[in-house]
Amino acid sequence: MIQGKLVRFRTMERNDLPYVKAINEDPQVRRNVVGWGWPNSLAELERWHERSQGGSTHRWVVVDTADRVIGVTGLWDVDMQSRHALTALKLGGLEEVRGRGLGTDAIKTLMAFAFYDVGLNRLYSSILVDNAASTRAYVDKCGWSVEGISRQHVWRRGGYVDLQQVGILRSEFDALPGAEEYVQLVLGSSGT
Repeated sequence: MIQGKLVRFRTMERNDLPYVKAINEDPQVRRNVVGWGWPNSLAELERWHERSQGGSTHRWVVVDTADRVIGVTGLWDVDMQSRHALTALKLGGLEEVRGRGLGTDAIKTLMAFAFYDVGLNRLYSSILVDNAASTRAYVDKCGWSVEGISRQHVWRRGGYVDLQQVGILRSEFDALPGAEEYVQLVLGSSGT
């Protein structure tokens, strides 16, 4: 279990897949994610879950203080030689998830884990330019930088949308107010 202030990450289990399905089917989530989200049956999600174990990809469910699954996050393409990884966060499925700071908490928790438990130096991701909530969480609240724009990169809602490439270094995380508290939360909970 990886502990934040408002959320925790835990290993995704087969019995979490109905909640993951609800998040994937949330219209607000689907319109704002980069990867294409086709509707999936539980059987398809089970096959995806079985194939996604091990290797350089690590996925977790995000749970709130009531132990409800409210999202999915992880580290993809972990490169231990260059010490970087792709990350993403998908929160949804419950209306009360939005606007409570859970996304910001999850991002800071993931950064503390990636930088101080795993030993990475850089995290990167992509955000649709019209996804104001994710830009606000990653860039404005969590210190990430917009590193570039991929023009007309993603087809959404009948048109092309630009894609922001964002990233953060460990030293930039360290400079954030409250970073040390997240490191202590994560290091105190890692391995439990």
